[in-house]
Amino acid sequence: MKSRILLLCLMLLPVLATAEIYKWRDTNGVIRYSDVPPPSNIKQEPMHGKKLVKPTGQAPLAEVEGDATAAINKLKAAEDKAKADDLKKAPPTKEEAAAKRAKEAEESKKQEAQKKAELEIKQENCKNAKSRLATYTNGGRITKTDENGQKVFLGDADIAKARVEAQSDVDTHCN
Repeated sequence: MKSRILLLCLMLLPVLATAEIYKWRDTNGVIRYSDVPPPSNIKQEPMHGKKLVKPTGQAPLAEVEGDATAAINKLKAAEDKAKADDLKKAPPTKEEAAAKRAKEAEESKKQEAQKKAELEIKQENCKNAKSRLATYTNGGRITKTDENGQKVFLGDADIAKARVEAQSDVDTHCN
């Protein structure tokens, strides 16, 4: 007896599991399949048998517009616009995407190289400014070569002025 009930349940299971499948085209022209019916303003066709369409609660498009012809023309215009937008926004091909990534990588490398060069220049300027400051801070006799190639000894006022300038350079380049 139990096996007969089980067999009967197993035989009825596929009947209970059937669901209505709907097929329609969306505004972009893509064919969609779903067990939920599309909005009432979109033409649809059931895939399995002739079952009643479940109401969506929305008024048909013709009732909203007041004129079926105007509704159809509006729907066609919207589809044409969507297709034109899709053509404009076509996804890039693999080659285009690879070229774009390569270009972005090249730009990134250029920016990194430029930043690295700027950092090296800044470090070199800092090193030179610290060296000049050390020269003027250590004291002693400091000489400069003038435009005639003659050695000229700097006085205390010149050394103090040069020390202030060197400190300013250190502050500028060594941040």
